[in-house]
Amino acid sequence: MIMEKKGPVTELLERVAVLEQLTSALKNDYLRALADFDNFRRRMERDIEEKQRAGVEVLMSELLTVLDNFERALNTPVDTNVEAMKQGVRLIYQQLCNVLERHGIKGYSCLGEEFDPRRAEAIGFVETNEVGDNRVIEELCRGYECNGRVIRPSRVKVSKLKNKSQETIEESEISGEKEQSKS
Repeated sequence: MIMEKKGPVTELLERVAVLEQLTSALKNDYLRALADFDNFRRRMERDIEEKQRAGVEVLMSELLTVLDNFERALNTPVDTNVEAMKQGVRLIYQQLCNVLERHGIKGYSCLGEEFDPRRAEAIGFVETNEVGDNRVIEELCRGYECNGRVIRPSRVKVSKLKNKSQETIEESEISGEKEQSKS
């Protein structure tokens, strides 16, 4: 057998052909992995949507039970004892609170605490010196959180210290009114 000696160009062409095959194989592997990842992403999105839908369905079925109880309460005869009706509404309210709590929703109160804008929304301010500055003195609506995250802040009135000049003016007006009423 006679071996042909290959020239440098032939060797380079063979090397290029081998590298092109390798590149083609790697490109195919890359495209296959990209398609697999895309399919995985779509499957995960579908699974997440399905779990969310199932969670909503569970919550709604529990809320429908509460709704049924409200309908029964509304359909009771008008001549029913008021105290019995109040007790029924309290029980339905407690049932609703229990359903919400099972799903991670809890009410909270900010009354008496220092105002925190992350947990409360100030609806108004009340000038007073009876409590410290920036304290929640009235709560108009309770706040609610879901798994530790505020979903509805409390709606509150916040204390604001009266300034001394305003207090002095009000005291003089009150004492002036008392003197006029005595005359």
